[in-house]
Amino acid sequence: MEFTVKRNLLLGELNLVQGVIEKKSTIPILSNILLEASENALKITATDLDVSICCGCSAEVGESGILTVSARRLFDIVRLLPEDSEIHFRLLENDWIQLKAGKSEYKVVGLPRENFPSIPQTPEEGIALPGNELKGMILRTMFAITQEESRYSLNGALLILEANCMRMVATDGHRLALVARTVDLEGVSAEVRALIPRKTLVELLRLIGDSEAAVEFGRDENHIFFLVNGKKLISRILAGQFPNYEMVVPRDNDKRIVVASRVFAEGIRRAAVMSDEKLRAVKLSFMPGVVEITASSADAGEAREQVEIEYDEGPVSIGFNPQYLLDFLNACGSESVSVLVKDNETQGMLAPVDESGLNYQYVVMPMKF
Repeated sequence: MEFTVKRNLLLGELNLVQGVIEKKSTIPILSNILLEASENALKITATDLDVSICCGCSAEVGESGILTVSARRLFDIVRLLPEDSEIHFRLLENDWIQLKAGKSEYKVVGLPRENFPSIPQTPEEGIALPGNELKGMILRTMFAITQEESRYSLNGALLILEANCMRMVATDGHRLALVARTVDLEGVSAEVRALIPRKTLVELLRLIGDSEAAVEFGRDENHIFFLVNGKKLISRILAGQFPNYEMVVPRDNDKRIVVASRVFAEGIRRAAVMSDEKLRAVKLSFMPGVVEITASSADAGEAREQVEIEYDEGPVSIGFNPQYLLDFLNACGSESVSVLVKDNETQGMLAPVDESGLNYQYVVMPMKF
């Protein structure tokens, strides 16, 4: 096996696969990537057995072949080489690899290619999803995924595809983010559901980047597949039953408050400095024209902020985790948000005021104060 590849092209592809590679894997081959050279192209594959990525770039192939090499080691070598250099690869005996670039030369130990796991085959037909819309939905829901590994079915976001709608929802049991957009999806006759792990969502965001390209989506019984600009992402589907999220969305919150997102966030952030470290709560007291944001701690003291709002009904107070509110305000992308509440024991709901075709709802459980 022998091929030459431009340093900048290879570095971009190696950068994409770093997130998939297991840093402390007990299986040595999972720290390696598979390089396949043939027909003037280099194909790169990385996997941790749950998430796999296949990408590649053009190359001058002298002799076709396959090898595996440490992903981290190769990335460290390539990124330190001169930007305009070309790297010549040659497979030596006993799975050793020789790299030459200008006056630099390396010999790197590899592992037998037979040890590398097989990658699931992609279904022939997929569903074209608008990449920008999918990216926006991930960014508006991913922060609500639970951090508790034991809550397996909540370790990802639920993607729901219908003929004229794309929906994504995530929850950690204390809050729920739901976003939906009307879009015509060809080839979808019945509802398609897939519970996508957090790591897969992170890697999908990296693949989409700033691209305007469509994302081709497919699934089989155990895996989901994404194809973006010729690069493929494959992931196991999370097992387990996702909660009935529709039951969580409040239907009778009759008090609606409108507030400027940035000012609201700044007020919450300043007040939260004095919140109790264990309780982590701020109290929102809504009154006509103003919301008073307070936080206190027996050890530290108290804080009080006032923010102007659009509200003309009776006073109501409710406590929330300030970070939960800030996560939504940072992601909503709207100058103003509406807050729908009922009393201090019923979950509150936040939503952007100017949705521009996007139905975004964020439900937060109240806290005692």
